[in-house]
Amino acid sequence: MTQPNLRGAHGDARARRMPRAPRSHAAAQQAKQAAAASPSAMQLSGIDPHSLVPMAPILSDAIPQGPLWLHQLKWDGIRLIADCSLATNERSVRLYTKRMFDRTSSFVMIEQALAQLPALQGRSVVLDGEAVVIDPRLHRPSFSLILQRQRSSAAKQSERAAHQRWPLSYVLFDLIALDGHDLRALPYEARHQQLLNLFAQQAQDRSLSNMVSIQVADVYEDGQALWSWVEENQWEGVVSKLKNAPYCSGKKHQASFKRKKELEIAALSYGLIMNEGRIASLVLFTQERSYLGRVSIGLHQQHRELLETWAKHQENAQEQAEKQVLCSSNSLPSDLRRLTIRWFHTPLPCLVSALEMNESGLLRHPKLLALPYLPE
Repeated sequence: MTQPNLRGAHGDARARRMPRAPRSHAAAQQAKQAAAASPSAMQLSGIDPHSLVPMAPILSDAIPQGPLWLHQLKWDGIRLIADCSLATNERSVRLYTKRMFDRTSSFVMIEQALAQLPALQGRSVVLDGEAVVIDPRLHRPSFSLILQRQRSSAAKQSERAAHQRWPLSYVLFDLIALDGHDLRALPYEARHQQLLNLFAQQAQDRSLSNMVSIQVADVYEDGQALWSWVEENQWEGVVSKLKNAPYCSGKKHQASFKRKKELEIAALSYGLIMNEGRIASLVLFTQERSYLGRVSIGLHQQHRELLETWAKHQENAQEQAEKQVLCSSNSLPSDLRRLTIRWFHTPLPCLVSALEMNESGLLRHPKLLALPYLPE
């Protein structure tokens, strides 16, 4: 097994060496048979965004064990399905999210990198993977950084300027179609083998492109060892896949599971949501003032007393604080504006946990861990 690795402008993200899953002879044979099959037997003419539902792992609190499973690192980014039609004069690369929204214009660097990959020239391919941004300080993928990139005015004005600040990577973990062959009925192990075969000539370099870091995700046999590494290195989690499973729609399967580490986020509270004169929850923002949601779980009486004192000291600046928050945050939902909120001119730092952050940048099931949070 090799170390997980991702090149980016800010350095490498590496893990200690662990044994990768060996290549299966059966998977190699199935991959060969698929490559030799007639296009008429398994035809797929590009992506139909109205019918394709990308396969999604099911959340679990345990990692499947045994020889029937393969395991991968869970990359903390934005799912991207790449429809690469480079076999004709009308060349195109289209990029879709997991909900099959066309986001090609948001990931121009990945689009251009795929269009220029030597392994894809003269071919039609549908790839499944994850767009990520590596945190230069922590050396691991950061969902909050890729959201910053997507929301920034710099990304809308200049893709290259955004790429210099938030360099993108594209991690490939499945192959849906190749040269007109629909591969979804093949076992996962065979699809992954075909994905490795596709880029075999470029395997000397971990990144397949000089423009954007593009690589095939490693697979591992020992899921528990991989989870131990994830905990040690603070990555997002592990995805486990049944070797002989086809590519299924959405979560209509028992063939792919994900175990995720709980997030811990140092947030800023800029206000209190009041309900019948009582503090109901805190309004949370990132350090860059992007709205994270509200938290009420973990809010105890001693917290409420502290917050009452904090709010009273800032009562004279209430109107100014409200304007400051509303003007500076471009992600504040409209329903929040209708609630009774006591805004802070000076935010209060707090530590919260959450199951995950969704693609809108909101925390799922946040819980207050510390208030105020004063990191060393």
